[in-house]
Amino acid sequence: MFQVGIGLEIARRKGTRMRASEAVGHREGTLPGPLRPFRIDVPEDTLERIRRRLAAFDPPALPERPGWRSGTDPTALRTLVRYWLNEYDWRSHERELNAFGQFTTTVNGVELHVLREPGSGTDPRTVALLHGWPTSFATFRKVIRTLAHPETVGGDPQDGLTVVVPSLPGYGFSGLAPAPLGVRSAGQLFHTLLTDVLGESSYYVHGGDQGAPIAEWMAFDNPDHCVGLHTVLLGVRHDGAPLGSGLTGADDPSPEEVTFAQREHDLNAGPMGAYFLLQLTAPLTLAPALTDSPAGLAAWLLEKFQLWSDRRGAADDESTITMDDLVTEIMIYLVSGSVASSLVAYSEFFSESITFPPGSIIRTPSAFASYPDPRVVPPPASFVARSRNLVRFTEPPRGGHFPALEVPDLFAEDLAGFIRQIKPRQRTE
Repeated sequence: MFQVGIGLEIARRKGTRMRASEAVGHREGTLPGPLRPFRIDVPEDTLERIRRRLAAFDPPALPERPGWRSGTDPTALRTLVRYWLNEYDWRSHERELNAFGQFTTTVNGVELHVLREPGSGTDPRTVALLHGWPTSFATFRKVIRTLAHPETVGGDPQDGLTVVVPSLPGYGFSGLAPAPLGVRSAGQLFHTLLTDVLGESSYYVHGGDQGAPIAEWMAFDNPDHCVGLHTVLLGVRHDGAPLGSGLTGADDPSPEEVTFAQREHDLNAGPMGAYFLLQLTAPLTLAPALTDSPAGLAAWLLEKFQLWSDRRGAADDESTITMDDLVTEIMIYLVSGSVASSLVAYSEFFSESITFPPGSIIRTPSAFASYPDPRVVPPPASFVARSRNLVRFTEPPRGGHFPALEVPDLFAEDLAGFIRQIKPRQRTE
């Protein structure tokens, strides 16, 4: 999760990084490389090693503290581990992901993994979907076909979109950048991927969590190519109002904007922000434990999926995010060897500015979907409009921090609806 107001100066002073050898690795060079076909094919001994470590987990060692007040509920963790060991089938999810075309390529010395599903219709536009932490490229697997082939859900095939889903540097099957990479530089990296490697003259981009500020900088820096921006989190803001700071950056803030900024500050300064400070300041202290223990990684991530998803009206054991969803996200980190590199990348994303230059805004037509996300305070539309050319502001009735997993139908319709709204009319012959 991308937060800035707390710990910003600590982030700017950071220089810690690790090599890009954990996942796919990287090759030196500055020019984009060719696309190389890629398939997920995890060796059996890797799966067996994960299983052995998971089976060694000792649930009785956890004190009984029912509920989530002290962190991950031990009962929920035991249930997840038992399901993972006895019922979860990685190979079926591997096949599901491999049904989409995947590639690797080298851009500015960074080895990038990217999924690409060509859209239906005679002239499909391209949309890039950018994930964040603690998810992976797989978080979009439930919406890719709906966006690319709307006729499969009763839509018009001419609205089909070519869907591009890269793994963030250091995450999943993408290598860690050879030097600390901030969100603005990551945006330029993905812009180069889309234009120079994939040959797209224009594109739309969606971002959530850390993907939001990356997408925002893509739109800000490349208005001639990025024709539409869609986010579910307000990452990069106007001058004077960094995320989590409690500041509005305005001479004439509305009462709603003042309340929003203060509530956001209070949320991030409390227990909800504790994980962030640890990952920001000491990723390599945390990484060995999470890398070595699948159950430990599950506990670290399960808490976020539990507390950040929209659970209104649901019992503690109910969620639209299934155990298969959870384990698949955890497994992507484990089988790619990217637990440590993702934590380092997470901290290094904060090495660049998180506000736009004074007097500047995103000129690209922009949409904001304000889901009922427990992890963030919903901003008023007036505040969002201070940093971008806001042409669409929606408030979906359901969905939390992970809408593509929680409410894939609502997510796909909101994103596709925005693109239809601003898409240039095509001539009919």
